[in-house]
Amino acid sequence: MRKIKKDKPTILITNDDGITAPGIRALVEAVKDLGNVVVVAPDKPQSGMGHAITIGQPLRMNQVHCR
Repeated sequence: MRKIKKDKPTILITNDDGITAPGIRALVEAVKDLGNVVVVAPDKPQSGMGHAITIGQPLRMNQVHCR
């Protein structure tokens, strides 16, 4: 696990286009020296799902380490 630098802010990056969207990696690269970057994104594009309600299937979260 990556060491968290306590003297830097935590930067949250999220989107609805999915973890593999090119913009997410570009944004991480742009801000990685400014603080501890945490990315929260779906495993595949979910555009338009902001008004959806999840009741039939549980939400799952997996930690992924990217370089």
